Amino acid sequence: MKGGFTEGESLDVVTAIAAEGIDLIEVSGGTYESSVMTGHGVKGSTRRREAYFLEYAESVRKCVNTPLVVTGGFRSGEGMLRAIKSGAIDLVGLARPLAIFPDLPNDILRDITRRVELKRPTTGIALLDKVAMLDITWYEEQMARMAAGRSPDPTLGAIRVVFKALGRSGLAAFMPRRA
Repeated sequence: MKGGFTEGESLDVVTAIAAEGIDLIEVSGGTYESSVMTGHGVKGSTRRREAYFLEYAESVRKCVNTPLVVTGGFRSGEGMLRAIKSGAIDLVGLARPLAIFPDLPNDILRDITRRVELKRPTTGIALLDKVAMLDITWYEEQMARMAAGRSPDPTLGAIRVVFKALGRSGLAAFMPRRA
């Protein structure tokens, strides 16, 4: 990210916090403006491997012994198992898949071949999708449903989510936010 750390500088930070005795380091990425975490701009080879940040985690692993977790891109039990067996990470972080399939970890424990596909929510109007940060707000709405005791709804309409976000937060719903 422009003005952000270089990879070398980020490894220096990771090494420093590990030396302080932190319990766990999570590797993830993207911002609301450039959301690698949503899978945009990810190379095909990375998408097939699933773990978006595994290569960076491998670099981190060479610097620290602190337990590492990668969050981003995992969609199958087999991909998660491969990442852990690689030795680069100790744990798998799940975000979007759990917002739709909250029982996914248990499903994978029963069947390692379990795989989920996540469709990109869209209103059909690219500008509205971008302004409404639909790649974020659609999943926020799924989490709000669960917090209210309801099940996630994979068929939840994107237009409905846009209006709910607008009603809940006004125009602030569409303002850039920090992760």
